[in-house]
Amino acid sequence: MKKIGIGVYDFKKIIENNYYYIDKSMLIHELISHSVEVSIIPRPRRFGKTLNMTMLKYFFEKPLDGSSNAHLFDRLAITQYPEIMARQGKSPVIFITFKGIKSPTWDECYKEIKTALAVEFKRHAYILQNPIISDFDKKIIIDIIDKKADMHDYKYALAFLSTLLWSVYQTKPIILIDEYDAPMQAGFEFEYYDEIKNFMYSFFCAGLKDNNNLDFSVITGILRISKDSLFSGMNNTANYSLLNGAYADKFGFLQPEVDTMLEYFQVPIPREEIKRWYNGYRVGRPKVDAQGNEYFTTIYNPWAIIECVSTKALGNFWVNTGGHFLIQKTMRYASATDKQDLIGILEGIPVSKTISDTIVFRDIYHDSSAMWSFLVFTGYLTWSTRTDMLGKTVAHLITPNLEVIDSLKTMVKSWFTGGAVTQLKFNKMLDGIRHGMPKTFLTVFESNVLASMSFFDIGDDGENVYQAFVLGILVSLSDTHEVTTNRESGTGRYDVCIIPHDHTMPGTIIEFKQYDLETEDPLDVLAAYALQQIKSKKYTTVMHARNIKKIIKIGIGFQGKTMAWAFEVEEDGKIVQHDAYYAEPNPTQKKIAQSKKKRIQKKVVTKSK
Repeated sequence: MKKIGIGVYDFKKIIENNYYYIDKSMLIHELISHSVEVSIIPRPRRFGKTLNMTMLKYFFEKPLDGSSNAHLFDRLAITQYPEIMARQGKSPVIFITFKGIKSPTWDECYKEIKTALAVEFKRHAYILQNPIISDFDKKIIIDIIDKKADMHDYKYALAFLSTLLWSVYQTKPIILIDEYDAPMQAGFEFEYYDEIKNFMYSFFCAGLKDNNNLDFSVITGILRISKDSLFSGMNNTANYSLLNGAYADKFGFLQPEVDTMLEYFQVPIPREEIKRWYNGYRVGRPKVDAQGNEYFTTIYNPWAIIECVSTKALGNFWVNTGGHFLIQKTMRYASATDKQDLIGILEGIPVSKTISDTIVFRDIYHDSSAMWSFLVFTGYLTWSTRTDMLGKTVAHLITPNLEVIDSLKTMVKSWFTGGAVTQLKFNKMLDGIRHGMPKTFLTVFESNVLASMSFFDIGDDGENVYQAFVLGILVSLSDTHEVTTNRESGTGRYDVCIIPHDHTMPGTIIEFKQYDLETEDPLDVLAAYALQQIKSKKYTTVMHARNIKKIIKIGIGFQGKTMAWAFEVEEDGKIVQHDAYYAEPNPTQKKIAQSKKKRIQKKVVTKSK
């Protein structure tokens, strides 16, 4: 009986210690077939990148002790190709991993990079005994191993070591770099991005662009960082992201592979449930089956499957392995419309967005396309369909599976349960919706607005902001309610509708009205208008169609964080409760509004002239 290798990333250890292994050795065949000098293969966290990279190392590398690693590939698919096996154990290999580098300062990050390079130079320390290596070069080697070299030597360490190995072996080395973008992500997160970008630019250019002693290189990471940022002028690279069909089945598990593994370990969970929880990541362009139907290569998250097999239970395995900071920060800077779209995706509504497999970190916070691309390539979203035209990809974005949905909902919920908004208040607000207590909901909602609305940065797009805010809160109701926005009902389109799955529970409709500098209608009047609109346009039609007897109609008027509300409770066609509330805008808000009105009036006068 084979063992389950949780957290085991070394190919040799897995094979020699009888761990269960899903054969990905055909990666070697595909890599050689492409014949690309520098292959960049980005994949989400825990998708088997390190394991595949160590497999490449053990395949190509000539063992330093004169032994052979050929036995590791016995019974693997690659042995069917003698012309490929002829390359086994014939090359010097440089293997560098930046995995785990996430230091909070540039100085600490630089130390970690020096350590990573020292480890690889020490692995090749045998070259110090070779008479072909000059004393000058030996000193640099020793300084790098001792982590005492100049920064210049570290920037050119990749090129330097490959030159040394060429001198010793008279064979060009293969360079493997695992998690190349980890230092870049840390630099972006902890605000030393310029320092790490400048270092890595020199490091990669010297080692990969202007290196005549390079056979080929494979680089893995999570993101494909823009050429303008890191690989400027490097025309010898090829990017094989999730959008590209190459290596589609080499990272992640296919359905037959998962079925075989589940059967081997006799996992008692229904296969469809496992599929709903962990499958769904689409890779590459659409293919066409024998019947003419389009389909995508779809893969499982390997980390989650291994954990599921080990525990014989469903759970949030992959999302609990960390790496959420940039996702949360990305969401924080997203526009209200993008937040609303993301919440819509969580409710099962695909959203059409342009995505690119080249990421510029600094664009993530102010470029909508960069944000959506980031969510796709980090594994939080995938696509149901895609169209490629004029060098752009437009995709209908969806969540890949239940594990990710649950994780994203938890993140959205965290927007509203930090600081002054306690979990107790949050739950009380949701109970107001569940149990048909609008006053409870609105009272706590107003305090949440005051405490959390800065997250949404209210501006001219105020109604979208409030809708996104409400939808974000109500994501937590999605197991028991259908929460929708801007849908047709009656003779118009409501703002937010909360429909219970159980028709005996109350339903809620919310309409917003933003303060208008032109009309200057008071907030209580706006709230009354909003409530009247629900009734006059018969937004309750959708509720009546579901046989919902108790309907809460809420109108909200707002200016910034100040709001007024009015509501009615309809039960069996009769109004059984109504109430209203109004808070005067504070003096600061009044001054801001008056100042804004004067600016608008001044523009109007100027244009009329």
